[in-house]
Amino acid sequence: MGKVVLFDIDGTLFNPEKFGKLIRLEFVKLLGIEEEELVRANADYYANLETTTDFNPRDIVAHIADRFGADPEALNKVFWQNNQIYKESLYPDVLDTLKRLSKKHTLGIFSQGNEELQTRKLNASDITQYFDRDHLYIHRRKLDEDVLDQLPEGAVIIDDNRDIAKSASAFREAIWINRRTDDGDPNVETIHTLEEVLYLV
Repeated sequence: MGKVVLFDIDGTLFNPEKFGKLIRLEFVKLLGIEEEELVRANADYYANLETTTDFNPRDIVAHIADRFGADPEALNKVFWQNNQIYKESLYPDVLDTLKRLSKKHTLGIFSQGNEELQTRKLNASDITQYFDRDHLYIHRRKLDEDVLDQLPEGAVIIDDNRDIAKSASAFREAIWINRRTDDGDPNVETIHTLEEVLYLV
C-alpha cells in the first residue's frame, strides 16, 4: 500500500518546547518553587549529558527530587500518568494529516532519544493507531549505520532537523519540515507544515 513514510517525533509531530513548558508547570506546582529555579536545575542536568538525545525522564526526576527534597513518585506521575500534556503537545496539523495519509501509505517512526519516553509520546497522544508496529525505529542515535540498515528501501523520511534530513537524502527520499522559519534548502525538499506532505508522497 503506497509508500512507507517515516516521521521524526520531536519538532515534526510533537512540539518539544510546549511539552517542556507543560511539564515544568506541573513540576513547579508540585515542588512549590519558582519556574526559574526549576529551569536552573534542568540546565544543570543537561550540562552533564553528551547530547540531548541522552535525556532520560527518570534520571531528571531523580535529579530534581534530590535537588528540592521532593517525592520522585509524584514527579514521575507527570511523565507517566498525565496523558493530557502529551495530547496538548501535538502540533495542530498532525492528527488530520496522519489520518488522511494513513489511508494511502504505511506510516512509521524514525526517531532518536529515550525509547520509553518516545513511545509514551505516541501512546499518550493517541497517534499510535496510525503507525505500523513493524516500522517503529526509535534509537538513541538514529544515524548509526546499524540503525540505517533497518530502514526499508523506498521509504520517505520526514525530519525537522535539516542536517539529518540532508544526511538521510543520500540513501532515502527525505523531506525537511521547517516549522520555525520560512527558509528552505536547495539540497533537500522543504515543507513548513505537515499537511504539505499530502501533496508530496
